[in-house]
Order: sequence, then C-alpha cells, then structure tokens
Amino acid sequence: MDILAARKKAAEKAQSRPGPEPPPPAEPGPGGPEDAAAHEPEAPAVAPVSPPPEPVSQTAAPVAVAPDKAPGDENAKELSTELELLAFRLGGEEYAVMVDDVREVLKLRDLTSIPNTPEYILGVMSLRGTMLTVIDLGRRLGLAPGVRDERARIVVVGTDEEDVGLMVDRVTGVLKIMPEGIKPPPENVEQGAEYLRGIVRKDDRLVILLDLAKAVGA
Repeated sequence: MDILAARKKAAEKAQSRPGPEPPPPAEPGPGGPEDAAAHEPEAPAVAPVSPPPEPVSQTAAPVAVAPDKAPGDENAKELSTELELLAFRLGGEEYAVMVDDVREVLKLRDLTSIPNTPEYILGVMSLRGTMLTVIDLGRRLGLAPGVRDERARIVVVGTDEEDVGLMVDRVTGVLKIMPEGIKPPPENVEQGAEYLRGIVRKDDRLVILLDLAKAVGA
C-alpha cells in the first residue's frame, strides 16, 4: 500500500510540473533590417518599354531647298554677254565691226583689178589659194578717199556669202562693250546711214558700228 501510494503521488507531482519554456526569438544581426533586406534575392530587372513612335503626318508641307549657286555664276553670265568690236579709222571717223566677223587683218598687197565693177571694188587677191574680193570701205560709205600708207590694212571679214577684204586707213584696236552700250545712229546722218548699225561711246571715243552685210553689199 505504501508503494502504490508513493507512485501515485509521484505521478501527480510530475503532471503538475510546468513544461519547458520556448526559446527566445532570434535577435536581428548587427546590420539591422537593412542588412536583412540586402540579403533578400533581387527581383529580375525589367527593361522600360518605349512609347510607340508618332505617325508622320502625310499633309506636312514640303521644305523648299534653294538650289546651289556655283561661285562666279553671275560674273560668268555678265562676261558671256560682253561684245568685242574691231575698231579702225576711215578718214576722220572711227568705225567698227564685230570681232566674231573678222577672219584676219593683212597688210596691203597687190590687187588685180576687175573691169566693169563698181568703183568701190578695188580688185581681187589670192589668199591661200582662194580669190578674195577687196573693196574700198570709205568709198562704199560715200566718204572722201583716205590715206593709203604703211598703216593701211585689209580687214578680212566673213559674210553669209563669202569672205571679203575691207580696205581701211588703219586699225585702232579692240573694244569691249555691253550690248546696251550700242545706241541708235543719229537721225541727222545722211551719208551712208543705211550701212550703220549704231553708235558706241567708249570713254572719250565715239565709234560707228557698221552693219556688215549691208556695208559689203551682201
């Protein structure tokens, strides 16, 4: 009886004894919450999505582009319209023809006269195997006979029909003018007016520009 009573009393005492205490919560490390967050796995990076490009307007006004200008274009245009005249003297006046119509300038040569021709036709000469008619331009224009000395020249000019030699007192040089520099001949000119193309003033010179086709009788 004493043994059973002792066992019962020991069992009751064991049940009334408290259970083991739960372990204390783990304290944060020395880095605090920030360190804990640093050890968390990073989320995968996601590339930002670019907005779609705006559609190009089909009604936009075209942009005008000015054409390129080559340097010197204006100067080239101005020079291309410049005229060159060959000036010469007949009596006391200075005359001229277009340089483009002049083939060459020759010294005086012996001429072969041709019968039954106008008095202003002096004769013909051989020029590189071709017969060239030479006219006295002063007489053709109704001027007084000029001086025929060592300065006299034969100006060979070309017409639509053939080349012709013009006998002049002397050649004075080449003039460069603009087309607007040619003025109409004066109305009071009577002798040879039908052979004139215009009047040119160059510095202090007054030059009479001939209508070549009419002057040579073409």
